[in-house]
Amino acid sequence: MDFVKELTKILKDTKIERPKKDIVVKSKDRNASKDIVEKWLKKNKITYKDIFKASKSSSINVFEITGIADIIFKPIIQKGAGGVKFEHELERDLKNYWNGVEKKDLQHGDVLLEMEKVVKISPKDVWTTVPMGSQNQRRLLTFSGGNLSVSNSTGKTLTDITLKNSAGKEVYLSLKMSKSFYILSAAIEQYFANPTTQIKLCEFFGLDGYRMGGFGVKYRCETTSNYAKAKNNIQEFLSEVYGTDVIIIHKKASNNVKVSKISKGTFAKISLSPLSEDSYVYPEPNVRKYAVIKMRGTINGSTYKIDFQFRGTTAADTGPKYLRILLERI
Repeated sequence: MDFVKELTKILKDTKIERPKKDIVVKSKDRNASKDIVEKWLKKNKITYKDIFKASKSSSINVFEITGIADIIFKPIIQKGAGGVKFEHELERDLKNYWNGVEKKDLQHGDVLLEMEKVVKISPKDVWTTVPMGSQNQRRLLTFSGGNLSVSNSTGKTLTDITLKNSAGKEVYLSLKMSKSFYILSAAIEQYFANPTTQIKLCEFFGLDGYRMGGFGVKYRCETTSNYAKAKNNIQEFLSEVYGTDVIIIHKKASNNVKVSKISKGTFAKISLSPLSEDSYVYPEPNVRKYAVIKMRGTINGSTYKIDFQFRGTTAADTGPKYLRILLERI
């Protein structure tokens, strides 16, 4: 049986690849694709194991078909796709949790376990859950006086699920799911393209203004790099981006959950490793269309790979249109 051919028939809007022995199914909703494939396997009486393999998937099981292939489900990258699915699943789990369902019977019982430790929730509590992800507000960057700041950094604007109790207390949950995730995507080109701000902005990040000219002549400027100062700037800015008065929940994989509580009026504790010339990647004509500052650091006690990306979001984009911050907990 040609598995790739058969899966192509039953799956719509997917990309199916076969690197070596594995079959990789990429779709906008990998959980839905997994459900369709499972029904097909059962219908055709094909023996399989539904099993988690950390080396092949960040957060979803694969189907192991002995002697034939592992079927791996991966997402087609799109803004918010995984998070929306996680939001609905966790909202349902929270309702069941407060209705007396045991954690072991919940889809994300591992998340509830960590929430009990950090947020101090209990099955005896009486909370209502309000899905808020669709109302997330746009975050805008402001560069003034040599300092970069971002809007909408409170839990009330970052929340995906808001918990409310009878006393009127609200707890704001910001959800992240997958091996890596973006915590910011905001327009910044206006400051790189403006001669009155481009030098100070490059120096804020420790960027070499001349090499930023790889985006185009209008982005080129003469700068002096101070990596120690840039590191401090980025630390403070990243703390602001991460937010205040919010619970950050990151599920990297099954039983690999980090819950961070950032109290009102405080910011995440962030410490970056030193920056150097090797931390920076610049655009080059016909080679790459982006710039990146690659770092490592700790955020609230956990170690992360941190990429500050200056790039567009489409193939036609040619300048540093957006600042996108990618985190990978390691």
